[in-house]
Amino acid sequence: MKIIKKYGFFIMITVIISELTFPFVFANFYPDYDPITMLISDFGEDGSPIKTVFKIWQLIDGGLFLLTIPSFYERFKHTSKPLAKWLSIMMAGFAIGDCVITGIFDRSTNTTKINVESIIHDYLSGLGFVALLIAVYILTKLYNLEKEQLVVQLFLIIFLLSICFMLLFAAPKIPIINQVRIPYRGLWQRLNLLFLYLPFFIVSLKSIHWKNKKDQSR
Repeated sequence: MKIIKKYGFFIMITVIISELTFPFVFANFYPDYDPITMLISDFGEDGSPIKTVFKIWQLIDGGLFLLTIPSFYERFKHTSKPLAKWLSIMMAGFAIGDCVITGIFDRSTNTTKINVESIIHDYLSGLGFVALLIAVYILTKLYNLEKEQLVVQLFLIIFLLSICFMLLFAAPKIPIINQVRIPYRGLWQRLNLLFLYLPFFIVSLKSIHWKNKKDQSR
């Protein structure tokens, strides 16, 4: 556990870079793949030339994301133990609901056919995104308790932008809103992920910087 806590923030940075860059690498091996209109989970569908690789990657990233939770809990437990616990729960919800579930279950492209596996994927992945959004809000609350107002303001802006991109991404699944055809779903998904991950990237960098300064002062 000590090793996990020690390197958790490094692992988080690695996971975030992987999550944001690997889909563009995968696109080179998927003929006619359009990142603006197509979803990241399309890489794992039947007929995809990189289905197996994509699913293994998602399982690995989900597992690594889970390993970062002790570091984040340790970082914030003295600020607010209840909030640190809820942060851990939300992070686990995202890692399992989005990454691990995507690695296990397929998303169906056939909208006329009800598929249990596809339903599990869609709903748990959606809940995973919401969990990460809540986690961003919890991080904002924690930094507010620590009186770091600049970080609080930045995270609030990121939180609001994440909500906007999440609504654009989820629009086809939301009643009434789905009557309006909103294009570029792949773009909204990627922007949503970017802004949802950004606070965790910032926390990781700040925590590593603080630890280095602490070690140098000894």
